[in-house]
Amino acid sequence: GMAVPFRESGGQLFFELADVLLQRASLAPDQKQARPYLVEARESVERFKAAELRDYFQDECVDALRSHETKLEDVSQHTAVVYPIVLPDRTELLVSLPSGLSRFTVPVPGDQLRKEVEAFRHFLEKRTTRQYVPHGQRLYEWLIRPFESKLAEFSIKTLVFVPDGPLRTIPMAALYDGEHFLIEKYAVATTPGLNLTDPKPLSRDRVKVLAAGLTTGVQGFPPMPYVVTELTALEELYHRPPLLNQEFISSAFEKELQQEEFTVVHVASHAKFESQAERSFLLTFNDRLTMDQLRRVVGLFRFREEPLELLTLSACETAAGDDRAALGLAGVAIKAGARSALASLWFINDEASSALVAEFYRQLQDPSATKAVALQRAQLTLLRNPAYQHPSFWAPFLLLNNWL
Repeated sequence: GMAVPFRESGGQLFFELADVLLQRASLAPDQKQARPYLVEARESVERFKAAELRDYFQDECVDALRSHETKLEDVSQHTAVVYPIVLPDRTELLVSLPSGLSRFTVPVPGDQLRKEVEAFRHFLEKRTTRQYVPHGQRLYEWLIRPFESKLAEFSIKTLVFVPDGPLRTIPMAALYDGEHFLIEKYAVATTPGLNLTDPKPLSRDRVKVLAAGLTTGVQGFPPMPYVVTELTALEELYHRPPLLNQEFISSAFEKELQQEEFTVVHVASHAKFESQAERSFLLTFNDRLTMDQLRRVVGLFRFREEPLELLTLSACETAAGDDRAALGLAGVAIKAGARSALASLWFINDEASSALVAEFYRQLQDPSATKAVALQRAQLTLLRNPAYQHPSFWAPFLLLNNWL
């Protein structure tokens, strides 16, 4: 049978503690005195997030990044970190602004939020209908509107979400205010936990890319002819030929990673993330790299002077309603010691996907663009193309962990 989700078994106490602390903050006479309770409530959920990742990987060493002292929110003046906490009777939003941590309480119970999120995700994937609109608007009203005036006040340009529970299964970029998608106003990034992210800007001067991919159908998976587009774009930008099809076998991939210090690893191949880490994998020409193998291969970077800056998985999918599968996506990057990952929540037409990914890397060449801004520009390029306007094409791409 299904194991009881960790959130319901081990997680309860963390959330009950957060709940008590938030209620205590309500009783404080002013914001200054409320703030320590808000920080403490958030720390309680942070501890849960780290424990949940350990549970997902059945492994103790997820906390490697804890040594980094820079807190995410200290990093940028034009970034707001949005920390939703989904409770049974309400939803709390803790938002880090340049002025400090603020709290916004939304009277939407956890179950109601989950239903709305599931409907939104379901319709987002249907590219022939606009039925996602009312759900995207409702979620915008609940999750963004309460603090929107504050964002304007501080001219915020990037929103970093630390999504909780069901919110991990949807792309925040596609929330809709009735006229515009969120991505049209802000660059958007996602991180599984504040303490799990190492906020350092990408150093552009020594980007070294290992790209690998499959265009032919293997092991019962469909071919992806357009993958050539993104691999060619990468080769033009970074002057290194990719491992393609029969060259992309696990042993060759592993050997390359051992011999050279790459800063970007790009894999264009089918990948599946499931709620159990051991059932998740990345397809190579001759076999499947399990999460453990992937972690071992890329994990070489954890002990290097220069960590992996970016791990891109450009044809992955996670199960629609599965919080834990989406957790795996972010978790793999963290476990592998990658500062950032670019990955998709669902598999999209490989023509659109390759166009978006190629544009992302082109934008990344601009030293003034953070990774989040590079993704925003790539998503807007698709959004403005009549063929790819529908969010099913551009929305599923998430920038995970470090957005700088």
